[in-house]
Amino acid sequence: MLAKKMVAPQDMQNGATFKTKKYGVVRILEYYNTHTVIVFFENTGNIRAISAAKLRNGLLADRSVPPESIMVGEKIESLKHGLLTIVQVESENIILLKNDSGEEVRLLLPTVKKMKLKASEDKIIKEEPKLPMSLSALTKRNKKTKDINTLLKKMLTDYGK
Repeated sequence: MLAKKMVAPQDMQNGATFKTKKYGVVRILEYYNTHTVIVFFENTGNIRAISAAKLRNGLLADRSVPPESIMVGEKIESLKHGLLTIVQVESENIILLKNDSGEEVRLLLPTVKKMKLKASEDKIIKEEPKLPMSLSALTKRNKKTKDINTLLKKMLTDYGK
C-alpha cells in the first residue's frame, strides 16, 4: 500500500532543514503524512523515512554512521595516560585518543568502554542518598497516608455495626 500524500504543515515543507541531536542537519525531501517524512542527511547523503514528531525533536539517527563514531569528542580519564579525548574510530575495534600533551594513544574498543563504565560507576558511588537526620523525620508520614490509614481504621471499626 502506498502512503497517501497530504498537505504538509508550514514547518514541514519540502526543502526545510532540521538539526538533529547527534547526526548534523537533515533536509526534507517529501512529506506524506505525520508518520512518514522522507529526509536527506546532508553530511552523509543517506536518505530515510522518519515521523514528523521525531524530526521536530531531532531524535533521528543516521544508520549509515557506525555507532562508535558517536563517541568522538568524549573525554575519558586514564590512570596511565591522564585525560584522553576520543579523536577517531579507526576500524571497528580500534579507537584513537589524544591526551592533554597531544600524544596519540590507540586502544581497543572494549578497553575504552571499560574505562567509560568505571568513570560512570565512580560518579554513581559519589552520589549518596539523603538520609533522615532525626527520629521525627524517620517516622514522618505524608498527609495522604494518614488519611488513608484513618479511613481504613474507621471502616474496620464500623464493619459489624
